[in-house]
Amino acid sequence: MNTLIVGARIHGVDSRATSILFGPAGIEWIGSDDAAREMDVHVRIDGHGLVVTPGFVDSHVHATNTGLMMIGLDLTETTSAQEVLARVRIAASAHPGEPILGHGWDETRWHTPKLPTLADLDSAAAGEPVYLSRVDVHSALVSSALVSEEPDLRTLSGCAHGSPLVSQNAHGAARRRALGSITPDLRTRAQRAFLDQASRRGIVAVHEMAGPTISGESDARDLLRVSFDQPGPRVFLYWGELASSGGIDRARALGAVGAGGDLFLDGALGSRTAALHEPYSDDPDNRGALYVDFDDVVDHIVQCTIADVQAGFHVIGDRACDLVTDAFRISSERVGVAQIRRLRHRLEHAEMVSGSALATLTDLGVILSMQPLFDGLWSGTGGMYEQRLGRARAHTMNRWGSALRAGGTVAFSSDCPVTEMSPWAQVRAAMQHHDPDERISEDDAVHAHSRAGWCAIGDDAAGVIAPGRPAHLALWDPRNVDSDPACVATWVAGGCSYAQDGVT
Repeated sequence: MNTLIVGARIHGVDSRATSILFGPAGIEWIGSDDAAREMDVHVRIDGHGLVVTPGFVDSHVHATNTGLMMIGLDLTETTSAQEVLARVRIAASAHPGEPILGHGWDETRWHTPKLPTLADLDSAAAGEPVYLSRVDVHSALVSSALVSEEPDLRTLSGCAHGSPLVSQNAHGAARRRALGSITPDLRTRAQRAFLDQASRRGIVAVHEMAGPTISGESDARDLLRVSFDQPGPRVFLYWGELASSGGIDRARALGAVGAGGDLFLDGALGSRTAALHEPYSDDPDNRGALYVDFDDVVDHIVQCTIADVQAGFHVIGDRACDLVTDAFRISSERVGVAQIRRLRHRLEHAEMVSGSALATLTDLGVILSMQPLFDGLWSGTGGMYEQRLGRARAHTMNRWGSALRAGGTVAFSSDCPVTEMSPWAQVRAAMQHHDPDERISEDDAVHAHSRAGWCAIGDDAAGVIAPGRPAHLALWDPRNVDSDPACVATWVAGGCSYAQDGVT
């Protein structure tokens, strides 16, 4: 079936062209409403007052976790430890005998940033296993019942006796145990909820960040299966495991785009596990943690490049950013700059990358996958960045404007469920960076959240509205000035994955 939209404003196209014809074969024609009047089409949509854009690409997501939050325990709006405990009590009462999984608490936004005690959490959960991930998914609150199912957890780094808080290696072990408790039916429902929501937000493709400590192989396979079984965004998988641990072979076996993504070189600022050169301002004895040795990082880049597989890493702190930049430089000396550039290796977050590092990474064609809402949520006076880093370091965070001016490729994403899967909110945050020098235009922000996401997986054709290009499109109603544009319809490869009632 082909679809014709008439009378719309088409993003990135001459304003005199207000009609667009497209179908499974791609975008067939763009022109005037007069020329479109006599066309014989299957679906004709009156687009007056509406806007057609490239469909958005969310280049860093965690589908199952986001879906679980949609259908389960959402803690993003909690304002105290008492409120978290109250929601745990409700969940324990509503679903006795089931593990309690939740996400999104952020003590830096509470009235009093004091965490619940282990005894309080155990009492609220009525003895059930509990796993409540912090908003950055680099630490969590866990109950005694969950710890008892993972006997070695208390011996791992990041676990304090008598506290429900786990981070670093202990968090990885707790997370594996919690995710292992998810039934296949619950996982499928969560993944379908995620994909439906993505379509309703004008998203046509997502990059799923999977890995042995994040979601597991069965979760990755199930997500790909579910995405094939229903209309919706295309799912491109990344597998975060080192080559020395078999990561390249596993990535290939899973059908992953790359052996990277959330391959953690460090943690997160909120959990004080991002690796810093200087100590945390609110924890003077702590510089965070590096999870991978320099030689292993170089080996991973080199082995992936030789194997013709895209590599990538999670890096947030300045020490981690400098380490991975040096690793890319050394790797390029071993396998050649052209080979490194050809693979379009990538970094996730890169929140504290320096100007000199940006120059090196840009020269080597490394793509930066960044999250504008991180700045929207945690920058500014008294924000989490300033609490953790002090004003001077916090001011230099998330330099997408500098990266673009240097000629780099920046692909925007939500890192959901860390931030909301809301493309226009990301675009707005990119335009309103706390540092005016890092702000970018709406066109550049839309490009970073659409075409750049396709470029990151090696597809240079998609993400552009032009005849002959793939028809990954979204239709928006921007007329409510008090909110972001509302998604009217979404098309993936010319097929409608979402439409408001009466549109198609």
